[in-house]
Parts: sequence; structure tokens; C-alpha cells
Amino acid sequence: MIQFSVVIPLYNKANYIQNCLESVLKQTHKEFEVILVNDGSTDGSETVVERFQDSRIRLVHQENKGASAARNKAISLAKHEWIALIDADDYWYPNHLEELQNTIEQFPKADVVCNNYEILLEKDYVKHPTFSIEYPLKAQYIEDYFKGSLIDPIAWTSALSFTSSIFKKVGEFDTNIKSGQDIDLMVKFGLAATIAFNPKVTMRYHRKTENNLSDETGLREKLNYIDNHRSEEKKNPPLHHYMDINRFSLAIQAKMAQDNVLFKELVGRLDIHHLNSKQKLLLKTPANVLRGLKYLQSKLTQYNLYKSPYK
Repeated sequence: MIQFSVVIPLYNKANYIQNCLESVLKQTHKEFEVILVNDGSTDGSETVVERFQDSRIRLVHQENKGASAARNKAISLAKHEWIALIDADDYWYPNHLEELQNTIEQFPKADVVCNNYEILLEKDYVKHPTFSIEYPLKAQYIEDYFKGSLIDPIAWTSALSFTSSIFKKVGEFDTNIKSGQDIDLMVKFGLAATIAFNPKVTMRYHRKTENNLSDETGLREKLNYIDNHRSEEKKNPPLHHYMDINRFSLAIQAKMAQDNVLFKELVGRLDIHHLNSKQKLLLKTPANVLRGLKYLQSKLTQYNLYKSPYK
């Protein structure tokens, strides 16, 4: 039976960590440890963890250094080879670790395995991702991670597991990246790892939570994960396409924020042929119209209607 080291970075998630931990402890697969790194929380998150009486839980404290450093610290302390990540405001269904084990056993060459996931966008709307692979409902080795992730990413941080060996090989989480470090890691895995996918949904990501780092990080800082692999892009057309989709997303955010310098910089770096007609049109759309469309998207989502520029 596979033994997992479950890694949870913790920073000011007092309103979420109890549900998260309870979801971990309710797993049908029982062979795991839980390592939480309290990254300098100021809201009493650690006191919520301390109420749990379970010998599998270890709580470690450090000064605030960011999610990458917290995850790296936890993984360095892991007893087991297979690492399973979950963020403190996410939720696993009871079969999550069981399905990860099933995938590991079914695809023995894999050193990264990904379960399917769902995203809670609004209070009553759950988005199911769309993958650009031929058979999205089939368990499989992923031939090209970048081709398969042009609409939604095949791997979600709280839905994947990997060996500590491949994690060390690719260079761990980049502590210089404040937002997008998970995408950066998956790029490194996509270049160096053997990845397997399980289509069963086993976790839920909550898009709107308190102290969401991606919402608080400056747009220009997000360039770090996008530009981290420019040399590899020159040799890998699917990676170039994948990163151009990320550049498009950041360019739209920059235009809405009226950061015209960043917008022009991003557009100048991307290959327009990598975008669909909807995406090309949005790049030409005025900022005030984009903000209106974003508001309309949010309203439609409340009525179970979701429109995406990626498909």
C-alpha cells in the first residue's frame, strides 16, 4: 500500500483549515502523515490545527516566507516518497488518496499523478475543467502536458501527487515566485516527469477565499513564472503555446488594470497565432468593455451559465 506525506502550507486560513483537515482525516486510504507548515499566520490558524488530536498530524512553525518555502520545508520533512499537496482552503473528497494510489498502481512508470478536480466559482456554481486531450474521461499517461492543458490545466495543486525524487530533480518550488509557483512547478514536471491522469473528481477548489495570494500579488510579479522558461520555449513548441495562453491571461488582467506598459510588453512577446478568435478579439477590446464583460461573466455564473475565452 502506498504511504503518502500530505503537505499543507498554512497562512491566515483560520476559517478554512478545519474543513480542509477534516477532509484529509476522512480519507478511505489511511496510510498517510500530515505536515502543516504555519507560515507566520496572524489570525490564529495554528490554534485550529492544535485542536486536532491525531498522531499523524505534525505542525511546524516558521516566519512568513511564502507558500513555496512552506511547501519546500514540509516536503523536506516528509517520511514517505509520495507527496500529496492540498492548500488550506481546499477540500478533498474521501476517495482522493485512494484514487491517487489506484493511479500509481495502474501507471507504474509515473512519478507525477493527477486526479480530476472541480472549482467552486460562485456560491452555487461548480466549474468542471475541460482538458485538450483526446480521451478526457480515460485514465492515461499524459503524452504532452502542455498540449493537454491549453484550456484548463490537467494538474491542480491540491489534486496531484508526486515522488520526492522527481521533486528534487526538477528543483523544488521556486521561492522567488510569489504567485504562480504551482504553474512553474508543473512546467518543470511537464518537461522532466512521466505524468498520469485519473478522470475521477476527488477534490474541490474554492476560487474566492480570504487571503488569496493570486488576488493580492502584483501583476508584474506574475511575469516571473511566465518568463521562467523562455529558453525552454524556444525548443518546445507546445510549451511556447501553453505559455502564450498564460501571457494572454495576464495581458487581459493588465489591460483591465490600465497597466498599458505591461499589456504591450506581454502582447509583444506572444505569438498571436496561438490564440483563438475570441482571445484575439478580447485583446483588441477596450478596458472598460472588458471590465463590463468580466462583471457579466460573474453574474451569468450565478445563474449556472459560465462563458470562457479559452474554448
